[in-house]
Amino acid sequence: MAAQIGFSTLTPALIVNSAADTIEACKNTFGAEVCGIVKNPKTGKILHSCLRIGNSTLFISDAAPEIGMHPTGRQEFYLYVKDVDQAYQKACDLGLEGLQEPAEMFWGDRVAEVIDSMGNTWKLAKKSKDVTPEEIEANVQKMFCD
Repeated sequence: MAAQIGFSTLTPALIVNSAADTIEACKNTFGAEVCGIVKNPKTGKILHSCLRIGNSTLFISDAAPEIGMHPTGRQEFYLYVKDVDQAYQKACDLGLEGLQEPAEMFWGDRVAEVIDSMGNTWKLAKKSKDVTPEEIEANVQKMFCD
């Protein structure tokens, strides 16, 4: 099955209690570009928004239980960035809570972790070195079996 032009095969969609706040946080923190917003003309709630972060798409909507749109709860995103340390610092400066400072991971990525005001976790990552599947397995063995 082919994806719609400009979209990847899978697009995450968040239903949150404050879509406008979440959209602003994505714009300010991750450089998201808003491609479109559709609002309920009676309530002003955001029924659908489309954001682009890098080459990925994210949909965000307001919770509207009256029409079956219930909040999705805490989600986790793995977001590749140009500079993990800079992105982590920017996120913390903009009010996201730092959960893990930037560090090298056994699978070859440098990763930091922040949580936004809606409880969503964002793992900020950048490939730092190539690691073979065998090296990953050995690293896991070292971590859990030594």
